[in-house]
Amino acid sequence: MDTFEIHDEEVNVEEIMRKIRENISKRKEKGTYPPELDTAARQMISDPKKTLEEIADELTNLNINSDIQNNSYVISSHRPIVGVPLIKGREMVHGEIRRYVDPMIFKQIIFNQNAAKVLNNATYRISNIENMIGDFGTKGQHVPEPKTIAQDLKETNERLLDMEDRLEALKQEINDEISINNKLCNLVDQLRNDVNNDVSQLRNDVNNDVSQLRNDVNNDISQLKTEMTRENEERVRSFILSMNDDIEKKAWLAQILGKRNLQGVSQTEKLQQPPHTDTGVNYFVFEDRFRGPREEIAQRQTAFLHYFEGCKNVLDIGCGRGEFLETMRKHGVGARGVDIDETMVDYCRSKGLEVELKDAFDHLEKLEDASLDGVFIGQVVEHLKPAYLVRLLKLCFQKMKYGYYIIAETVNPLSFSSFANFYIDLTHIKPVHPETLRFLMESTGFREIKAIFSTPMPEILRLQKLVTNESSTDAERYQAEVLNRNIEMLNATLYGEQDYAMIGKK
Repeated sequence: MDTFEIHDEEVNVEEIMRKIRENISKRKEKGTYPPELDTAARQMISDPKKTLEEIADELTNLNINSDIQNNSYVISSHRPIVGVPLIKGREMVHGEIRRYVDPMIFKQIIFNQNAAKVLNNATYRISNIENMIGDFGTKGQHVPEPKTIAQDLKETNERLLDMEDRLEALKQEINDEISINNKLCNLVDQLRNDVNNDVSQLRNDVNNDVSQLRNDVNNDISQLKTEMTRENEERVRSFILSMNDDIEKKAWLAQILGKRNLQGVSQTEKLQQPPHTDTGVNYFVFEDRFRGPREEIAQRQTAFLHYFEGCKNVLDIGCGRGEFLETMRKHGVGARGVDIDETMVDYCRSKGLEVELKDAFDHLEKLEDASLDGVFIGQVVEHLKPAYLVRLLKLCFQKMKYGYYIIAETVNPLSFSSFANFYIDLTHIKPVHPETLRFLMESTGFREIKAIFSTPMPEILRLQKLVTNESSTDAERYQAEVLNRNIEMLNATLYGEQDYAMIGKK
């Protein structure tokens, strides 16, 4: 590359500027002088003051904008459902791009800062040289040594040449980085397409899932509405039936009482030696209040159904309101009843049940021996005197067929709560202990005797057990176990089952 030399003899400014122009022309001919610097060079030579002011402004702008990094953006999405995966996809793409682009941007920032420093220094030196040349020969102005001017021009020329080489190298590096950036852009476009496809597929899947979920919820709601409507209708129907039954019973009872008032004397008073004393209380009304609804009693007595399956001639002694008879009829079991309460008998007959107004002894004695398929005595033995009970069991054994069952259900005196309520009924004579009833059946001749306890107390009325947890120590668990065993024994004594049934087989 051609340069020019400056010697120590007298400085000729015109000659220096001529040589600079020649040097620039030679470099342009060889293609080593950047075309974009030609206009600036001409301006510096033709009008130095104006060019330096423009260069100062450009250098100020270069210093301000040397840092080209951009951190002012925010990744977001306005879509409510797929917004989250979109943001995640964009952040992933952004991270991949920055991994390749950030090193180039960092190099470009370093180069911009160094170039700005070099240009600032060069501009400062050229400005000093122009000031010295422009003021040469002025009155009272110190004329610098020619050697100093030549040295400054030489250093400035060398810096420009070095800067030119560095610009060429930077240009090549930028071209390489642009090529890499183009590859990255292609990769980013491909990645963007892949992400868009994945997001589109995800959106479709989410929409399908939401649609399916909406359909399932709507179906569940419709089904729930149907079930609730059906359940409400069933409850209303049950309530209306219960009200109708209650009204029917009361109307029927009023009619019966009216007839008896006209007759003056009830048929019950004509029976000889009844098994309980007449208290003058209407027992139908009493039982309807204290024993519970007929439906509830009938539901309990279904537990005894399998003992009478296939039977055609079962006798219900003291049939009362006819719950057992009605249950047997629904399941195809032939059964009939006897009772000494005229009101009960009339009510059962109003339900189409086969019931006779007789004392149990009178009825049994007229039957043939071994003619009954089974006997049911529900809530009766507690109304009987001991001698009457013994005679009744013997007569039942005599009239039953071999291999059939007798069931006697009564109040459980082993439960204190049941025993405490025993004397609510004024017709009760005495409770019968389970072992006593077992002994009487065995003495009569029945076999395979067993007791079944029923009608438990509600759990909320029983003593509550102590609960342990994982933080409890072994000693605390042992103490809780002992206490809970004692609570079980107390519950059995105080709040045990309210009833029991003694079952025997002939």
